Amino acid sequence: MASRRGDACGAAEHSPIAPVRENLLKPNCRRIVSFLAFTFRDTAALSMASVSFVIPSLNQARYLRRCLDSCLGQQLDDFEVIVRDGESTDGSVDILKEYDDRISWVSRKDGGQAAAVNSGIAAASKEIIAWINSDDYYATSRVLRQVVEAFDNNPELDIVYGAGELVDDRGTVLTPFPSRPLSHVKTILLHPVSFVLQPCVFFRRTLFLEVGGLQDNLHWALDYDLWLRLFPAARQVEYIPRVLACGTVHADAKSVYGMLPQFRETWQLKRHYAPRFNLTPFDRCRLYYGHAKNHLYYLAVKSGLKKVT
Repeated sequence: MASRRGDACGAAEHSPIAPVRENLLKPNCRRIVSFLAFTFRDTAALSMASVSFVIPSLNQARYLRRCLDSCLGQQLDDFEVIVRDGESTDGSVDILKEYDDRISWVSRKDGGQAAAVNSGIAAASKEIIAWINSDDYYATSRVLRQVVEAFDNNPELDIVYGAGELVDDRGTVLTPFPSRPLSHVKTILLHPVSFVLQPCVFFRRTLFLEVGGLQDNLHWALDYDLWLRLFPAARQVEYIPRVLACGTVHADAKSVYGMLPQFRETWQLKRHYAPRFNLTPFDRCRLYYGHAKNHLYYLAVKSGLKKVT
């Protein structure tokens, strides 16, 4: 669950808001590519879109095998698993070597989690991206089949997402991470933190490239920043009302040891993107209330009144 880093990238040396990269694919091009792919797809493969699993990792040997098995165990015909390891020193490389014939992987120093994900997606050759961190895993072996069926049934569909669960390092469920259908994209902005668990979001590679990918200078809320650009740019979005993935809560998870800087970076992003949305005075009250709520939660955790979930 956002398990990479303490990055070596030095996120504090940069402004938390960087200019979004120039779009690599224009919307009309994306529509044409999607339409042609849907129209001329071989009939035998019509029920199964192709998937690229992209896994960033750093020193997560304890969970890496579970994540890899979860991806490889999905009931898919056409997929690839791409791992970008940040030169781990905990035995992760030995585990990756065991899977050498089934995955594509690189272990080297990089610019952090965002750079690792961007590199993995740039190398991907499939239509649908399933970004999952190395300490997370999918709820069942049928998750991706349901996801790709949704994409196959609608060539205009750009994003599929669903609910998740937070689990401890043994896989015991701590709490649900519910999400819901979006009535308006500004809901993403107004939610106190991310409205969806990161590995529960699946999207077309072309859309990711169109919005400029992840911002390399973000360290704590890079997925939240992506949702604020990805969802508004999508042609259509579909919500699956079931648990799709599990995010692991453990001491080395960024959302645990970096809770306060994560809340701060999230707030900076909210302020940056707020002018893009037509917010009412009530919306602005919700925005500030959510920010205050995050800090109260942090204080409750630090004082021992509440456990991290």
